[in-house]
Amino acid sequence: MMEALHAMCLLAEEAKADVIREQETARKAIEEAPQVIKENSEDTEKFNSLTSEVEALKASLQSERQAAEDLRNAFSEAEARNSELATNLENVTRRVDQLCESASLQSEQQAAEDLRKALSLAEARNLELTTKLENVTRRVDQLCESESQEVLVKCISQNLGYDGGKPVAACVIYKCLLHWRSFEVERTNIFDRIVKIIASAIEVSDSYKVSDNNEVLAYWLSNSAMLVCVLQRTFRSSTMLSSKGLMSGVLVSYLDRQSQVVPKCPAMLFKKQLIDFLQKIYGMMRDNLKKEILPHLEYCKQAPWPFSNPKERIVHWQRIVGSLRSYLNIMKANNVSLRIR
Repeated sequence: MMEALHAMCLLAEEAKADVIREQETARKAIEEAPQVIKENSEDTEKFNSLTSEVEALKASLQSERQAAEDLRNAFSEAEARNSELATNLENVTRRVDQLCESASLQSEQQAAEDLRKALSLAEARNLELTTKLENVTRRVDQLCESESQEVLVKCISQNLGYDGGKPVAACVIYKCLLHWRSFEVERTNIFDRIVKIIASAIEVSDSYKVSDNNEVLAYWLSNSAMLVCVLQRTFRSSTMLSSKGLMSGVLVSYLDRQSQVVPKCPAMLFKKQLIDFLQKIYGMMRDNLKKEILPHLEYCKQAPWPFSNPKERIVHWQRIVGSLRSYLNIMKANNVSLRIR
């Protein structure tokens, strides 16, 4: 619109200039007209024609000026309207932005609230699943431990012998208890089962003959001593025994590598029961030895030396020495320390 208006203004200006030039020409023509009329009558007609043309040009100029004025007014009105519309558009845009921000904030708040709720539900579900998993894991561990206990009980019910001077049964028992963390639990029946096996072996040995009975007693004496020693060195709150108090140096080097734990009541009771077994087994072996040698000692004491049969007396002393040697060999075969003997 601005370009059209500008073009029209240029046209109007050119028309105005043409009119002025024509007026000037007409004026000069009018001034010269009397002479021209006198000289040539045709000039009158030309003058009249030029006058008519001038009047037409004046009318056209006036029309063009009016059109230009109308265009200027329309342009001013359009410009004012455009400015008003731009202002309104800016206000509307600002309002729309505000509404969008408000809607976006509400949407973000709602999304955050939904996310918090989802997280809460997820945490609750996760806690529930974790609890179930722990229960299942505990149950599986209990089943596995129960099966392992059965294997251990069946294993130690046999004479496992020795390996490098260490009683195998004691080492197996200790390793299993340490692996199952049995020393650190408040309730377990594995200690009672081990104690029952040892007690049963000791009780059954009473029905054996003396030599076999001493073999069984010496075997469990060695294993019990080993277990007491490792427990003393493993239990953190326990007062450590001297490294040579119960076992040989070979076993002490083995014990030095064991982990330390804080024992619970069942573990402490188990250690006390093992110590009781040591005392009981040693007492039973001592009584067996007394039963063997006392009759011979009594005979040697009661028979007067001058009147007794020297050969018979020597036989009794040989039997006493034989019993002591047998006792010592059994202790050595079962790796019982001299400190216990």
